[in-house]
Amino acid sequence: MDPPWVYIKGRGRGRTAPSRGNYGSYGTRSSQGSSYISDSNAQIIPTEKKMVLNKRTASQEESSSSSQQLVSLEDIPKDSPLYAHMQAYLEGKKQKDTFVSIIKEDSDDIKSYEKLQKREMIFLLENSDLQRKDEPWKIFQRYLVNGLYFPGESYKTRSYYEEILMSTGSVEFQHFSTGNNPNEKSYNFSKFIIKQIISAEDWGMSTMKERQISLGNTRMNYTYWDYIRAFDVGLHYNNDKHKHTWFVKVCAKIFADTIPNWSINWWSYHGPTTQILPEPFLTLYKEWTKVSPDLNRLYHEDHVCWIEIIDQIYFFIEFSIPWIHKWTPEVGFSGEENIPCLYRTYYNNFWDKLLKIDPKTKQLVGQELIDSIKERIEEYKKIHPKKIIEDNSVRHIARRISFQEGDKEKMIQDYLEEVRKNLLLTITQIDKSDTSMQSETSNDVDDSQRAESEHMLSATELQEAEDFLQQMKALEKGKNVKET
Repeated sequence: MDPPWVYIKGRGRGRTAPSRGNYGSYGTRSSQGSSYISDSNAQIIPTEKKMVLNKRTASQEESSSSSQQLVSLEDIPKDSPLYAHMQAYLEGKKQKDTFVSIIKEDSDDIKSYEKLQKREMIFLLENSDLQRKDEPWKIFQRYLVNGLYFPGESYKTRSYYEEILMSTGSVEFQHFSTGNNPNEKSYNFSKFIIKQIISAEDWGMSTMKERQISLGNTRMNYTYWDYIRAFDVGLHYNNDKHKHTWFVKVCAKIFADTIPNWSINWWSYHGPTTQILPEPFLTLYKEWTKVSPDLNRLYHEDHVCWIEIIDQIYFFIEFSIPWIHKWTPEVGFSGEENIPCLYRTYYNNFWDKLLKIDPKTKQLVGQELIDSIKERIEEYKKIHPKKIIEDNSVRHIARRISFQEGDKEKMIQDYLEEVRKNLLLTITQIDKSDTSMQSETSNDVDDSQRAESEHMLSATELQEAEDFLQQMKALEKGKNVKET
């Protein structure tokens, strides 16, 4: 709202008024019926029924190097109606200046963000658009209406997709603005908190089954495919300063269910990796990967999506670790066709508030989260080994190595060296066991032979035994003849 002490009725004179919402080099904004003067080089002189501008001389104009307030708050009596207006104006100006500094800091600090490898093609361009390749935001204005940052059906607006996610209880939205006008729908930052993800099986008999939402007094239909697209489009908002950022978090309860594969694809555009994790979160992540039973079960599935990064996705979701998300457009070219196109490039950063000291508790804001991760790791360490699947197959070992950071070839060499040592140790143990068995068998044979030699009969004893047997046979024969 324009402050009352610089409001002048009439069309105004002087420089040509810039377009609406833009400010000229003298900090003036003019529109039909009003002029807004914020230049310190203009004095306001009250008269009977109007206010007249008296410009300073050229020398005074050149010597003035910084803007000054036209009226000091201390010069106005507190009981004057103008005092409240002046106070509100200065507070609003202070907030705006603070936001400008934040935006500048955010722009300068873009290098601290992780630039995601995947980018989204928004639409193809004509060769004539290449003259504006360094002004991608102007290309947006040429092809789309102001405030719309994605192509598609005109009735499927940002509000349409937001309502889909909110009505299904999937995402909680919160938008924040530091502007002076609460009715102005321009946001500086927003929250995007994922509370549930509906799978195709839970949707119904068909993914084309329609559901309804209400936008104002209008009932609108949507399918499961609109629901999936809403997770992307919901994060496509930006403000007129092109400095909007998102606070994104996935609730941990989602980890209890199977995650649809399309949400893994969503993560490749919007989700972070461990590259943004500071200490102690990075160390905790590495400890967690060694003991997580969920990762252990995942290793044994027949197919694992995005195996290079899936463990990092699990970590962010299981502990509901938030991140800051933003995007910018850039002009590029399509793959083999080499057609000019407009891309959407995404950036992520760690929510550094977790590492700041809470003045009330004198601890880190994220200390509770850190403690919960540590407790979970200790719980996993106590899991009975029988409940953990052991697998030394090539596929399982390959997956475990793929999840680790560092030189994969060296990891393979270290693993093979460990296998070689284990094989040599096992062979040595087997050899010792076989030698022992052979020694025991030889001793048993010797003892048997010794016992047999100790009981061997002499020739005389053998002859006497043979004679005895002959006699017994003769007696048995005579007995049989007599009975006959």
